[in-house]
Amino acid sequence: MCGDLRASDAGQQVTLLGWVNRRRDLGSLIFVDIRDRSGMTQIVFDPELSGQKIIDRAGELRAEFVIAVVGEVKRRDPKTVNPRMATGEIEVIAQELRILNDSKPLPFNIADSEAAAKTDEEVRLKYRYLDLRRPEMQSNIELRHQIAFAIRTELNALGFMEIETPFMTRSTPEGARDYLVPSRVYPGSFYALPQSPQLFKQILMISGCDKYFQ
Repeated sequence: MCGDLRASDAGQQVTLLGWVNRRRDLGSLIFVDIRDRSGMTQIVFDPELSGQKIIDRAGELRAEFVIAVVGEVKRRDPKTVNPRMATGEIEVIAQELRILNDSKPLPFNIADSEAAAKTDEEVRLKYRYLDLRRPEMQSNIELRHQIAFAIRTELNALGFMEIETPFMTRSTPEGARDYLVPSRVYPGSFYALPQSPQLFKQILMISGCDKYFQ
């Protein structure tokens, strides 16, 4: 994973796959930050170490291109260590580069957190798959997962079972208006989204499932 490499991995040959977060040209050198959900790693394309053919291909890279890079992990010069990155002590010297998929110009800049956060919400929702690639959104998803996992673990330890009650049922009009879904198999018939799992909970209770959650 792109965010897992550390100084202890120096000297190892690795293969990284991910999105291009940012590309920077510095003279004959090209620096690319490759990103996946675990984090980012800096890739260095050096004509003397990578070869001119790979350098030319690296020059085609743009934000959100999907690439595969094979290279050697090396410690950074102490002057270039980036303390803001978990992988800031190392970089990968590229030896092979494959462009797995290119990308059209983006509707908003994923790499710039402040600019992305200020983007109109309608745009972010329209391109939700791009918005969810941002580290902040990935962090939120990870946090939600960890909280849900902790709750499930605790309830399981207390003897509860997780049971999913039906999401589609017959209409039971109560205070709110039913949300109806027509049936393809039975023309003229409809299912409704349950307003409450109360009936199913009662069935579970009298069936002997006295400790359940969903």
